[in-house]
Amino acid sequence: MQSLTSHYHQLLGLSSNWKVENVHVSMSGKRVEIRLVCTGKQVACPVCGASCSIYDHATEQRWRHLDTMQFETILVACLPRCQ
Repeated sequence: MQSLTSHYHQLLGLSSNWKVENVHVSMSGKRVEIRLVCTGKQVACPVCGASCSIYDHATEQRWRHLDTMQFETILVACLPRCQ
């Protein structure tokens, strides 16, 4: 049986540059929180699209994703930045 981390990695359609570090399910709060980590060394520049080295990561951000069944789904990550 798959672990929750590999299950959500597949469901989110993440590339090999991203890893699902942790999945926290709160039954009482009806919430799934998925923590993502960028494991790649290069990212695509958001302006020109060129492949660039990562120089740091932005502060942690949270996004609401589509619900998982009746559970609110939250993604948490520090996005990589390039020059």
